[in-house]
Amino acid sequence: MRSMLAQQDAVLAALDKTKDLVIITDLKHNIQYMNKSGSVILGYGAEDVINKPLAVFHQLCDIDQITKKLEKNIEWDGKVSWKCKSGEHVYLHCRASPFRSFGKETTNYIYIQESIVDVHGFPRGSVPSIRKGSYDLKSINSDGAQSARRQSLAKLHNLPLEAPITKVISLICTAQENSNDQVVQILDKVVDILRVTELYSSHLKTENIKYDDPVTSDLIGALITQGPVHVTSTRRSSNDSATVKSQPYGLGVAKMNFMTSVTPQIKELLDMSLYWDFNVFKLEELTMKRPLVHLGMNLLTHFEVHKTLGCDERTLHAWLTVIEGHYHAKNTYHNSTHAADVLQATAMFLEKDRIKRLLDQLDEACCLIAAITHDIDHPGKSSAFLCNSKNDLAILYNDISVLESHHAALTFKLTTKDERLNIFKGLEKDTYKVVRQNIIDMILATEMTKHFEHLAKFVSVCNKPSTLDEAPVDGLTPSEVSPETIMPTSAEEINLVKRMLIKCADVSNPTRPLKMCVEWAKRIAEEYFNQTDEEKLNHLPVVMPMFDRASCSIPKSQIGFMDYIINDMFETWDSFIDMPEMLYYMRSNYQYWKDLEEKGTISFNDICKIMTTTLPKIPESSGNH
Repeated sequence: MRSMLAQQDAVLAALDKTKDLVIITDLKHNIQYMNKSGSVILGYGAEDVINKPLAVFHQLCDIDQITKKLEKNIEWDGKVSWKCKSGEHVYLHCRASPFRSFGKETTNYIYIQESIVDVHGFPRGSVPSIRKGSYDLKSINSDGAQSARRQSLAKLHNLPLEAPITKVISLICTAQENSNDQVVQILDKVVDILRVTELYSSHLKTENIKYDDPVTSDLIGALITQGPVHVTSTRRSSNDSATVKSQPYGLGVAKMNFMTSVTPQIKELLDMSLYWDFNVFKLEELTMKRPLVHLGMNLLTHFEVHKTLGCDERTLHAWLTVIEGHYHAKNTYHNSTHAADVLQATAMFLEKDRIKRLLDQLDEACCLIAAITHDIDHPGKSSAFLCNSKNDLAILYNDISVLESHHAALTFKLTTKDERLNIFKGLEKDTYKVVRQNIIDMILATEMTKHFEHLAKFVSVCNKPSTLDEAPVDGLTPSEVSPETIMPTSAEEINLVKRMLIKCADVSNPTRPLKMCVEWAKRIAEEYFNQTDEEKLNHLPVVMPMFDRASCSIPKSQIGFMDYIINDMFETWDSFIDMPEMLYYMRSNYQYWKDLEEKGTISFNDICKIMTTTLPKIPESSGNH
């Protein structure tokens, strides 16, 4: 008897030293013993739990099923929830087993739950880190690996908030339980990848980078580095309608037809504003570098934006005038002509059937407004230049999304400070919040540092193949649904479409008719050259050293831009909206730049010369939709 008591004391002493939470109950599931780890983890003393029913503290998944297994001398393994003395809950992995202290009959049930904390205060370095990166599977046996996974899983279940990524990692950890070492190692790598904060921030594959092409390296490197903080937008439910204040638009103000104030030549050109070969440079010339007001009034009234927002045309015109006035005419590229070009492309995309079915009138208004304002007050220098030169804007926005943040902020500052040009004053408060967030989200999406992230998300969500168990689309049976008829449904998916829409509109230059494409290439190169000149003059880091006006290859810069940014994005966008003329011009222009490079026609002066000698005249607009 003394020997048995000594053994019992030794066992209890050992249990008090283990990090696992151990509970022993009688056959009626009343607690008879809890070790020190249990007291530390749950906060209870022995007097709180002894002779109390286990169910008071231990919330099992299906207690009847568990007790039946134990009564049949079968072990149970699964997840359980303990209620702590503080009122919080701790999720642990539990193994419940019948126990015979003497004889053949079960005398007790033992619940062993693996601890998620080191209750004895061991140094962190004394044990392998659990799921903090990949632990070395060779350094622990398979039982140890399973224990580590169970502890990691318990940590995930114990989080007070549950995110989708938590569910994913929990499922992976569960899958590892019964997997062989090779699969476990692969899944460990998967978990490590999932732990990064920006899953869709793609990186160029190194084998695809042409290291012998420094122009491409400079351009792409400058465009896709220094990523901004991710911003998401909200969108009202599809069942909600846009809400304007009770007064009708134009109340007390006679409707004004501003088309009467334009020349017949401008009016004739604007009649072609919904064709892809629309000549924005001709409009720039006819309006004396004020194309945005004219094209803006034409397209905003076409989409009835003033009615959607609950404002009159006078306010719309005043707003456009102020917005265009804050674009810098001295910039060779980022001026109001570029804004007009992006607006025109946006309007073209909004006219496509699939986009019409997807977006409502308030969405359309947000897209058009974002296009108009997306580069307002652009200084003609990149965000990197502003950061390197310690510009006030870079300091204000902490070197993060400097230009795009400024464009969005200035848009709303100018719009709301004066009632005479506040196009949002007719909106109800909640509707205005939706409009504001959507416009900001689209403007921020134009920052090229997030290009691959936006593209990857769009491809993964909006071009997904259909499955038989999907709901019918527009009355079609599942068998009739093709990838082309699958429509995004959630607010976030629709936001992805709007981001891709404005991104494509913003960089559509290489997909325009040849002479327009070349003119835009000349203008952006000139702006980059000016930045390089100023960087050298002020002894600043040169962001794109190969963009030196004396040596830069314009064809190489365009080929690189199309290879890494344009081609894949527009192929994807065309598969979504069905606009083949974009791809026709894109492929034709790409070959044109290839031919120029092979001929050695590469300098800025060469490009300026061919603009006046060999290129065909830009058509007034051929009517090519």
